[in-house]
Amino acid sequence: MRWHVLFPLVTVPLLAACNSKTLVIESNTAWQGEVTGYVTLSGRDGATIDLKDASGTVCWTLAKTTSAGTLRAYLKEEDWLGLHVSYAGDATTSEPNGQIGGCLQ
Repeated sequence: MRWHVLFPLVTVPLLAACNSKTLVIESNTAWQGEVTGYVTLSGRDGATIDLKDASGTVCWTLAKTTSAGTLRAYLKEEDWLGLHVSYAGDATTSEPNGQIGGCLQ
């Protein structure tokens, strides 16, 4: 069998399996939270958390640890080529010590 015949059979499954999952946090205040069953988080200002090893449904919760400021977060899933991007769980709070959360399946 020639290489040009095997190439699509090998690369298509590999490309399909190379999705990236990222929790994007935008904030101007201190916060803490978790990605359920995966990682505990805390920080100030924005952050991006790579969740490439997380499988199945990914859920997260975050809370402001101050009364001032705004906290926004969402999950972003992108295929390896960047041709398909999906967003889920977009949530924002400006409430004192406000809490947010969401899931990506």
